[in-house]
Amino acid sequence: MKRLVESFAAASFLTGCAGLTFGPESTDALTYYDPKPYLFISTAADCVSTATIISVPETKRGVSFKPGYGTADLSVTLNGGMITAVGQKTDSKIPETLSSVATLATAVGGLARSAAPQEVACKPSARLYNIDKGVVDPKPIVVIP
Repeated sequence: MKRLVESFAAASFLTGCAGLTFGPESTDALTYYDPKPYLFISTAADCVSTATIISVPETKRGVSFKPGYGTADLSVTLNGGMITAVGQKTDSKIPETLSSVATLATAVGGLARSAAPQEVACKPSARLYNIDKGVVDPKPIVVIP
């Protein structure tokens, strides 16, 4: 009987808990893409500039559900092929923060414009910047004059 309990304990430790395994793309895994962030800055004809962080799918990867001892309620939520939530609902507040910063930048631009007595028309333009490890590359990769 002791040997049976030891064997069961060893098997439990070897199998481990249920979970998600992230790795390269494979036939038995759910395919997703790592997101690649970019900074998009545009200026309208009325001289109002907006800055937006956009994510584009980049590297193809895979996530597989690993069975284990006990029960698990695992989930992966995808949007546009990119993971938005794993196992629980997340709320990072990043979109709200970016919206607040953009609103503040617009308000400051409005204050500067109202202080000047003359109207200035701007040439509409857009620029796309690469973001690598959280740092924006100062040289735009796309410029639309």
